[in-house]
Amino acid sequence: MIDKKRIYENMKQLIEVPSISGTDDEIKAAYKLEELLKEIPYFAEHPEAVELVPLFNDPFERKIVTALLPATTDSRSTVILTGHYDVVDVEEFGALKEEAFRVEEISAHMEQLSLDASARKDFDSGEWLWGRGTADMKFGHAMCLELLRYYSEQETRNGNLLYVAVCGEETNSEGMLRAVPFFNQLAEEKGLEYTALLLTECYDSEGKEDDHLHYVHMGASGKIMPMFFFVGESTHGDAPFLGLDPNLLAAEVYTRMQMNVDFCQEALGEVTPPPVCLKSQDLKSTYSVSIPLYAASYYNIISVNMDPEGTMEKIKAIAEESFQAAIGLLAQRAEDYEAKFGKKPSRHAYEPLVLTFRELCEIARKAWKGEESFDDYIREQIRAMQKEKLEMQTIAVYAVRRIVEIAGLSRPMIVISVIPPVYPDIFPDKEEPKAKALLAHVAEVIKDAEAEYGEHLQMKDYYMGLSDLSYTGLAPDKNFDGLFENVVGVDQMYSLPVTDLKKFYVPSIVLGGYGKDFHKHTERLHKHYNFDVLPHLYTDLIDRIFGQRKD
Repeated sequence: MIDKKRIYENMKQLIEVPSISGTDDEIKAAYKLEELLKEIPYFAEHPEAVELVPLFNDPFERKIVTALLPATTDSRSTVILTGHYDVVDVEEFGALKEEAFRVEEISAHMEQLSLDASARKDFDSGEWLWGRGTADMKFGHAMCLELLRYYSEQETRNGNLLYVAVCGEETNSEGMLRAVPFFNQLAEEKGLEYTALLLTECYDSEGKEDDHLHYVHMGASGKIMPMFFFVGESTHGDAPFLGLDPNLLAAEVYTRMQMNVDFCQEALGEVTPPPVCLKSQDLKSTYSVSIPLYAASYYNIISVNMDPEGTMEKIKAIAEESFQAAIGLLAQRAEDYEAKFGKKPSRHAYEPLVLTFRELCEIARKAWKGEESFDDYIREQIRAMQKEKLEMQTIAVYAVRRIVEIAGLSRPMIVISVIPPVYPDIFPDKEEPKAKALLAHVAEVIKDAEAEYGEHLQMKDYYMGLSDLSYTGLAPDKNFDGLFENVVGVDQMYSLPVTDLKKFYVPSIVLGGYGKDFHKHTERLHKHYNFDVLPHLYTDLIDRIFGQRKD
């Protein structure tokens, strides 16, 4: 039987490991999961079934944790249980940062921190557990461990259970991007057929106060971050018309990209927010009276039904229009100067040049004169920056700068690229046989939840928070190639396994716990639903997938 006390104790142990994303401590959760897995008798007897799979070229040497519990029959049907083991930092906890990783201590002392009305109500109720990682998402792993134990004790398993715990979800989903090739390789080696992927990520209540209304999500929103790299022409401050400030190019792009509703998408009742600028900067490192030569900015585009080719075309059109507008403004300012002072300023004439990252690399590759290959050189440059623990997005900016320098075009331009991470939006074809079967099983579980536990579950079409669900099935009718080939740092600092992503398909849902306020100091997990109900909904669903449920 499912032991909720064991779930709780395992959750406590996992939370005590401060596996903050992008730190040396993140990997410690992988070793703790390995330890807890091998406390399960089956895996103690079959340690080879537990494997820590390293990421490629990872500066933190992180690993994904995998465990395969095989069927007792000759069934190839395989259910994947997954979730991320990293958490965000605890700065918001202030003086209680250490207690944030100890569930019982922080749950007893939350009144020392600022609580809004909802958090105060939940604290006073005693029905919630508090602390970093309770909801997002150490509980999910504790539940997976108990499910593996439960099914390992069954005499008959008409299917395989594959548990995969990934890292990096809170940063760039490096773990899931490593998992996808692993899934494909394991399927070939073991003859597995992936029937369903169940993501145990908690859902946020989003302000609702009904503790008996819960959600199942199928489909996931996506995200891309287009970057504009601007090359101007430097000039001395007392001769401004003889140069082109890249900040002017950036400003023109900003007016056309920021909150541009043409990038919003609508699907199945969900509407995405318009794009916003996440960072804009020039790359001038010291003070001088010269205008900068380089600048860069990147934007956040959330998607639910994105046309990859059309989106890249719109981004390029905005760059071209912005370049023309900047040239026009310079010309107008020169005319204004002449009209006011009777002096015609010397100035340079510019022709707009907009390149994609792929086009820039082709030019740079032809211009490269180094002894090693162009790609090896860029890889070395990126690895040097990784050793400095720079963010991937910062590395992307400086990598493009170096490639611009190698290309040697010596003229103003805008280079458009996509920087990591990339999250494709996905939504399954509900008539595809595997998806249709999974939806039918979920519908029965929803009925059981109401009848047996008095809990109302609703099916929602998109999990709107970014999640690893995005990598479980690229839409075959959309051409991602033009977008993917313009992602900076692929196979150098960012694993985007395009071939494996196209190959990997499994109908997927988010069936997670009930929590609130992820990434805040008031992060919390509902006791009753998560410990008394959800694990049994999982056994209900898995039994139905394996054909073992007897109504």
